[in-house]
Amino acid sequence: MPRPRLLSAALALAASSLLISGCAMNATPTVTPVPLPSTETPGGGDSEVHAAWLDDGSAVGILTFGSSSCLPTVSAADVVDGVLTVELTDPDGVACTRDLVARGSYVPLPEGVDPSEDLDVVVTGSFSGQAEIAGDPDLAGKGGGLAEGAPSAGWADDAVFLLLTWGSSTCPPLISSAVASTPTEVTVTVDPLPADQVCTADFGPRVSVVAVDGLGDDEDERVEAVLAGDEFDALRIPIAGHR
Repeated sequence: MPRPRLLSAALALAASSLLISGCAMNATPTVTPVPLPSTETPGGGDSEVHAAWLDDGSAVGILTFGSSSCLPTVSAADVVDGVLTVELTDPDGVACTRDLVARGSYVPLPEGVDPSEDLDVVVTGSFSGQAEIAGDPDLAGKGGGLAEGAPSAGWADDAVFLLLTWGSSTCPPLISSAVASTPTEVTVTVDPLPADQVCTADFGPRVSVVAVDGLGDDEDERVEAVLAGDEFDALRIPIAGHR
């Protein structure tokens, strides 16, 4: 029997509020835990993994499930014959909380990857799983990365997208809701950070996992995320890929 898709279960459990912030490499973001079912089959096996295009197809986001306090680091990433192999490693020697949440990790792609073509993703290391990202002809693979620090987004599942922003690893966007306001727009509400929030002085990628409420059935429709509130107010971001 096929195992159920965890993101669909998460949407039901979290009432369409799976709004978990993550980031890449060695930073540890503040996240809001959402309880989710086990990520493995009863007899063991691959974890459920999702992936999405980010930064005009010059990077991908990898969605995994695990502790909110121990974001996996990208130890290695390589593309051979249209297959991206990513090694994700849990922090070593760190006491992790026993919650289970969705986390996003940022993976820059090497030159030569064509985002208009399908990309298979194989995750190894602390996690074992596979995903496929459908090619998107609207992407050119020429994102500005850290130099430009431009926000971007990409579909990871039918009603879940990954949102890439740049800034302090300890102060990712505080997203309170994401609702389909029209068939082609999703309004993402970003709340101000608490006044006493201490932000580190680093600057890097943060990947937030955003579940959308009220999407229609047309999975081929191009959708924009319209951010509302905080420093991102009125920012419009095309969501790359396909649901």
